[in-house]
Amino acid sequence: MKPIWEDDFLYKFCRPYVDLCTRMSYSRLTVNGRENIPSDGVVIFAPNHTNTMMDALVVLQARRGATIFGARADMFKNPRSASFLRWCRIVPLARQRDGMAAVAGNNMVFEEVVDALDHGVPFCMFVEGTHRPMHSLLPVKKGVFRVAALAYETLKKPVYVVPVGIDYGDYFHYMSTARMTYGEPIKYEEGADLVALTCILHDRLASLITYFPDDENYGKNWAEYQRQHTPEFKWWMAPVAILALPVFVVLGIAISPLLLLTVIIGLKIKDKAWMNTVRYCVRLLFTPVIWTLHSAFYLLLGFYRKLFKSISK
Repeated sequence: MKPIWEDDFLYKFCRPYVDLCTRMSYSRLTVNGRENIPSDGVVIFAPNHTNTMMDALVVLQARRGATIFGARADMFKNPRSASFLRWCRIVPLARQRDGMAAVAGNNMVFEEVVDALDHGVPFCMFVEGTHRPMHSLLPVKKGVFRVAALAYETLKKPVYVVPVGIDYGDYFHYMSTARMTYGEPIKYEEGADLVALTCILHDRLASLITYFPDDENYGKNWAEYQRQHTPEFKWWMAPVAILALPVFVVLGIAISPLLLLTVIIGLKIKDKAWMNTVRYCVRLLFTPVIWTLHSAFYLLLGFYRKLFKSISK
């Protein structure tokens, strides 16, 4: 089997389009803290996980080179899916709920990851273990530091775990805003306390995102934050909304087949956090010809949402 870190012509050919689709999925996408990525050793990215596949795509577009990602092992059950995911530089990671035998199989995956790290390809592991669309954090798992320990023992090179905070203006509405920030790296040292390192990583991730403790006050704190950040109504918004309405309707009619396809797929999805991923995939597969119409429709839709929020404030 071809090493996962090896260059692939088709992968490199498709990457610019994939990255462009990612950037065009947000009205504004910013990347901060690139100076925090070390250049003197191997790098493991450790992001929070709130918005399904979009998190990985946001991380991927921030760098030109390939990045290897870890994903749930159950996504690899179908051989064709497994082959495609591997081509996308994604490896399976079993969780405790998958059983101890499956978790033991992570050791072989980690060895392959270390081989990729040795060839200069970074690894990205979502350290909460699952996604959740909240401005908070689930407990950080120790797996990322187990990979760091194995890489340190095997390669005898400096190993850094870089916290990556990903923040969205909205988890469910398309073409909102996204901000990704590389935090201060955590250098792995031989014999380090993994539990202590996970606490440090948790705190650094919390400092990089809009964060509220996951407690009984979360709902109240988040509602107050939203109230404070609701856009103010400005006099020019009303006439613009009226003048743009015919354009908005025409655009909606023009891309109605894509909107209908998105709705049909969405009806089958229980976890609505996946909807932006669905919209992204529809754009990726079907919108090269009507790219401008698709973007203009969602930008206007976002404008009308802001208008209604400002009026109801």
